[in-house]
Amino acid sequence: MTKGNEMEGKNEVDKGNEMEGKDEVMVLEVPSDDMYICTNINEGQLPKYLEDAMTIVDSPAQQDMLLLSTLTALSYALPHMKLLHGLDKAKHTYYPNMMTLIIAPPASGKGVMNEVKKLIAPIHKVLKANGSRATIPANSSSAAFFELINKCQGNAFMIETEMDVLSKIWKKDYGNYSELFRQAFEHETFSVARKGSGNADPIEVEHPQLSVLLSGTPNQVNPLIGSGEDGLASRFMPYIVTDVMPFDKRVLAHNDSYPAEGGKDVFEQLGEELLARWKWLKEQDHDCIWSLTDEQADVLGDILEDAYMLAYERKVVPETSKPMEMPLRFTPAFNRMVVSIKRIGLILSALRLEVGNELPEVLYCSDEDFKTLVMLAEKLLRHAVDLTLMQPEEKMVLPLNRVDLVSEAERKAEAFWHDLPIAFSTTEALSLGKKNDIERRTVEKYLKILIDQKKVIRVRKGTYKKSKE
Repeated sequence: MTKGNEMEGKNEVDKGNEMEGKDEVMVLEVPSDDMYICTNINEGQLPKYLEDAMTIVDSPAQQDMLLLSTLTALSYALPHMKLLHGLDKAKHTYYPNMMTLIIAPPASGKGVMNEVKKLIAPIHKVLKANGSRATIPANSSSAAFFELINKCQGNAFMIETEMDVLSKIWKKDYGNYSELFRQAFEHETFSVARKGSGNADPIEVEHPQLSVLLSGTPNQVNPLIGSGEDGLASRFMPYIVTDVMPFDKRVLAHNDSYPAEGGKDVFEQLGEELLARWKWLKEQDHDCIWSLTDEQADVLGDILEDAYMLAYERKVVPETSKPMEMPLRFTPAFNRMVVSIKRIGLILSALRLEVGNELPEVLYCSDEDFKTLVMLAEKLLRHAVDLTLMQPEEKMVLPLNRVDLVSEAERKAEAFWHDLPIAFSTTEALSLGKKNDIERRTVEKYLKILIDQKKVIRVRKGTYKKSKE
């Protein structure tokens, strides 16, 4: 992964200690406007398990795809871990299981996600020996799917790198499949009467848990998720890649042997580690509830609220169409993305638990993992915006290269830029913001926007200058 401070224009705004008399508990990077994830994660920031997984690739798009694929596989293998979500009188229990959709052009390197099959293989082997299983093939009818998830004891993992395999199966059975996936996201009980079973009582799978990892090209999206009206699309956490993977001559390097340690590669070894963690959690006699701290919930809430408003303030200008507002159906997509983001937080925290120690009844997110979670939330919500706009009711599919998105925040940052002196410090920028009733976090956001737009240059820590007037 690339250290953030090594990227020109990506340097974080200094939050720190320049504000006299202000003592902050947490220091967070202001999220950037680009779509990549791992380029904004510092070395050593992720749990070691994920750090090890990331060592096998080095291109930004492949790193992102592999990170999200690994998180999705891990989401299957954390028994007794859960979180609560909702208002006080209507809290709902969610398990870690993620549904991830990676959309990428051909030759973009998305095949790297197949590596995560090796993470689940040891667990599948153990379960199969006991008459159960861990995985469900995507090439299954809805009836076969129900039988298999029942055999998986209600918790299953599905992976498919060519989503048209699934969409062809769904073509004749879309309604049933869509309903199963929507119910699985919320862990709502499956109930079906099997034809010819001779049993009038329906077979039920209580609180189904389904981790799904799908990928495909932009043209394969709509046949799978449909129009978006039934809400299936909003259950998926999307990541949209626009890069075609360039040729890397290192693929021709001298190779005549397998890795050491009995030929096991990185993901085979990680699979063995995950098996040990899964067995340890499986043996526990109580559940562990993951939670944000009050302060973290407040910070993340503000950031998500800002992101939500920015999405609705954006106007999309396709090459052949007039400006168009964000469709209202982004609201359910946003609300479900918040659940997916919290699931990622749970997984990050669960990887910090020492196997063999006592499982806590409540597990709070660490400040380090919260820093990662904030960045992921902002990035992935941008991808969710793109998926919403790709759906056909709008009679528009986004071109592969991204369109211009002009936000109210960018306009306000422009106005703030005009009031700044030629050279200034973080403290001076914050003082100007205070004079104009602009909160500290908003000033930091404006500075990040101006840095990304190259209207402000970070000379050194805490010192800036305007690049032009």
